[in-house]
Amino acid sequence: MMIDLQKIKDWLKEPKHIAITAGAVVVLGIFILAIVSVVLPQTAKAEAVPTATPEPMPTATTEPTPIPTMTVAEPQPVAASHRVVWTNRETGIYLRNAPNDAIILKAIPNGEELTGFTEQTMNYGEVLWQQIDYQGQFGWIATEYIYTLTGDYLSVPEDGAWLFADMDGIVEMYLWKGSPFQVSKEVYPEVDEGFMWLEIRLPDDSTGWIKMYR
Repeated sequence: MMIDLQKIKDWLKEPKHIAITAGAVVVLGIFILAIVSVVLPQTAKAEAVPTATPEPMPTATTEPTPIPTMTVAEPQPVAASHRVVWTNRETGIYLRNAPNDAIILKAIPNGEELTGFTEQTMNYGEVLWQQIDYQGQFGWIATEYIYTLTGDYLSVPEDGAWLFADMDGIVEMYLWKGSPFQVSKEVYPEVDEGFMWLEIRLPDDSTGWIKMYR
């Protein structure tokens, strides 16, 4: 379809056609302004509304369960036990050929530690007897003279010692050489007299004081 531009120009030259054209232009302009006035605010509103940014969800943090620390107690040293012989006589005790036999094989000194016990025991004369191997000799001893001491112990020196009830000098008994005892307390005199007091416990659990000379 061909548009005749000359006819359009001639048509527009007439005054009434000019008025119509101008009116149409005005109407078209008003229409465009109305559209713009409606569309632009809506677009501006849409742009003004910020997009909601979702907040990050808190991350659950699991604290590690503490592992209990195990403390291993160090083994405590066990005090050694000693089976010693003791009687309050100078000769100590006798190793006999048989329970309550008159034949004496050896004399075992006070304070001697025994190790060679056998499984043989016998009751004789209301006394329990134990067979032992003492220095290669088998014999029997009365168990009433065997004591078990736990821990360290000392022996009365060569010249014996007096057992006192207290440090005031009240004598209780004489202890023969080798008599075993354990020390409970040491006391030094205020004036040095060449000895110290020892509070001791004897194998039969009796207690007292002796002077230990230096």
